[in-house]
Amino acid sequence: MIGKQTKGRGFRKLLDYLHNSENAKLIGGNMSGRNARELSKEFRLSRQLNPDAERVVYHVSLSAAKDDVISEYKWCEIGNRYMKEMGFDANQYVIFRHENTDDDHVHIAASRIRMDTGLLVDDSWDYVRSEKVLRQIEIDYDLVQVQGSRERLNRTQSTGQFRRIKREQEEYEQGKRDTPPEPSIKELIQQTIDNLSVDHPQMPTLIMRLQQAGISVRTGFTRNGKSKGISYEKDGIAFSGTQLGAAYTFPGLQKHLRIDYQPQRDDARIEQLLNNSVKQAVESEQLINKIAENKAQIPTTPKPKLNQNQAVELYQYYSGDLQSLLVIDRDKEIANRALLDNHPAPDVEEIIKASPVGWTTDEAKTLVLIATNQLALNREQKQRSPQFTPPAEDESLWPALQNYLTQKRGISDLLVQPLHLLGLGYIDQQRNVVFIKRDLNGEKSGALVWDTTRLDNRCSQKSESTQSDQGWFHIKLGGEADDKIERVFLCDSPIDALSIADMDRDAHKGMPPVRTMYMVVDDPHNLPLEVLKNISRIGLAFNKDKQGQETASAVLELLPQSKRLPPDNLTWNQDLLERRHYEQEKRRQQQRGFSR
Repeated sequence: MIGKQTKGRGFRKLLDYLHNSENAKLIGGNMSGRNARELSKEFRLSRQLNPDAERVVYHVSLSAAKDDVISEYKWCEIGNRYMKEMGFDANQYVIFRHENTDDDHVHIAASRIRMDTGLLVDDSWDYVRSEKVLRQIEIDYDLVQVQGSRERLNRTQSTGQFRRIKREQEEYEQGKRDTPPEPSIKELIQQTIDNLSVDHPQMPTLIMRLQQAGISVRTGFTRNGKSKGISYEKDGIAFSGTQLGAAYTFPGLQKHLRIDYQPQRDDARIEQLLNNSVKQAVESEQLINKIAENKAQIPTTPKPKLNQNQAVELYQYYSGDLQSLLVIDRDKEIANRALLDNHPAPDVEEIIKASPVGWTTDEAKTLVLIATNQLALNREQKQRSPQFTPPAEDESLWPALQNYLTQKRGISDLLVQPLHLLGLGYIDQQRNVVFIKRDLNGEKSGALVWDTTRLDNRCSQKSESTQSDQGWFHIKLGGEADDKIERVFLCDSPIDALSIADMDRDAHKGMPPVRTMYMVVDDPHNLPLEVLKNISRIGLAFNKDKQGQETASAVLELLPQSKRLPPDNLTWNQDLLERRHYEQEKRRQQQRGFSR
């Protein structure tokens, strides 16, 4: 059985197709409507629970193998079972059977909005989960076993490998062999790549994980910068990506395993990893040997694993403020927090297995490995990068900047004062106007220099300052300080970020009701995508010029849920000044009216 999933924004066109196709029949689901119009109207009930959600339509087609004969009743059972296993146990859905092609198949249209909570069904790993569900359905309903998409992307075993595994399996069953057949080096590499790519990491991160798992990687590039291949080696045996299968070539990693690769961001880091891999391996082996020698000299008593109740309590403790995250992001963060609290990896695995998702032991190990690698990478980057020191401020010039921002640029003093108090905006001792970049935890990481004569308000990097990849000028308003960010405005400059924030305050007659971030994008290829991809309301408030349009287009590709919000004038600050002028004229007219 093969399942194909899609997500969309509107129900009516999909329902028209499902209902009006030749030989189509509505056979199941949990809805009362009997045609496309009635069903579309009924789906509005769930939409009202979460009106801001966009991709709320879930559509899956389930196709039987040619030799399978499935009754209408059994199709309904399979459809209901599939939806429950995929997490749609409190959602509206309807099942149509189609017989307009050679294969017998059904279509299921569903709302991703749960009727009990109003939240979207988590779609993490949904393609992998779907294939696991379908393989089990095939077994339970005695259907033809269909090869999954991942298996089709893997190169098949050679005849020699197949014979070896068959022979070893027979010897194991006859008692002539103590252990079951071992997977080949090729299969081990494929499985390792699969396990280490479950969270769709950046390409350098995947290469680093493979090196740490004992697999060396080589890549090559043509003169125009396009990849000409990738190869892997373990225990002295090498395979090209093509030999492993379509999913393991350089383009295949991006297309099928959804590895995040951006040449400008990643190439230098990849080259560094490939050049240092041998040295790192030697140092790691020396360190492991040293630790082993020390442990051999000290008798130890093995520490018992956490029991189930302890694991559940710790999971609840670490997940207290993470309920709004997607489940895989939440459980990765829980693993990070537990490791930072010095819980050993086996205990962290038990904590992750206490997740409502019900991770298997191997999946929990993978999540903990990902968290361990990320913490190690963070420590390495912190050690490699010198501490950022902000340019020294000339305190005597602050009143002049404050007056300029409030009087000439129309920005409310309520927003200007925090710049001074937090050290985020000031004039330095070289008389440059400086805005400070920070990571999302608030740690200062770089500086932007602003020339007040620029019409577009954009800044340049302060060359003598240490810059971090994870730093942006940003401010946050609305909600509570520890609330999840629900709205984001991305713009070209600190002046425009402050201007948008000011107009947003005016629109809400005070602070916005939800936590909102106003962020400057000085490089569209350097964004906190892990955070932004989970936020549904993102406004691309870039300047109305060529550079602003290009930046908006680049960000829209990375964050397809975002929307273009150009100013009426060239910049948002010009819009703010125009509004301030209108307000002043209105007050003058009112004062003239009172004086008559």
